[in-house]
Amino acid sequence: MASQTMEVYESIKNKIHKGEYSPSESLREQDLSNQYGVSRSTIKKSLLLLEKEGLVTIEMNKGAKVRSYSLNEVLEYLELRANLEGFIVRRAVPAISEIQISKLEEILKVMKNHYDNNELVQYSQCNQIFHQVIYDACPNHTAVDMTINLKNQMRKYNTKTILIPGRSSQSYAEHSAILEAIKNRDDELAEALMLRHVNSVLKIFQKNYSLLL
Repeated sequence: MASQTMEVYESIKNKIHKGEYSPSESLREQDLSNQYGVSRSTIKKSLLLLEKEGLVTIEMNKGAKVRSYSLNEVLEYLELRANLEGFIVRRAVPAISEIQISKLEEILKVMKNHYDNNELVQYSQCNQIFHQVIYDACPNHTAVDMTINLKNQMRKYNTKTILIPGRSSQSYAEHSAILEAIKNRDDELAEALMLRHVNSVLKIFQKNYSLLL
């Protein structure tokens, strides 16, 4: 039963992250029970796990819905994420290995190839890997965990920002500059560039929020 609950939980979570379930969309227990071939009790447990992660809201007599975020909530999240990401890269710069720097260089090359071929979804996936290398190098694991949890809650929005016209070229330039600062072991510059990078995403949300829902 526990394994069934986790399987359903992971499946629904992935669909929310991929945008297969829209914000505010109802998640009816009976429909999900039929779809997954499990009891409604298993569905209830799965939905409660999703509620704890902030991905689902459950109201008495109304059931569960995919969590939706107001523009103000998204901007608050990005403001917090900018400061966390800046802190993380500043702590990562003195600790990052040459092997990890080489990995960042390779990822950036792949990102450039995807950018040149207008493969924006693949570019976004490489973007996530780029940041993960920096997370892996950061000795402050609490800050990394907080950032990853925030990004997971907003993943369905994060993956769409790259589709905004002009964002891919801006994003590539920002990542290139961040990597140069890391290679030069300039932790203060790397932090400033990371803050600018995330804040540029914030500005995109302010201008294009309705397109990113």
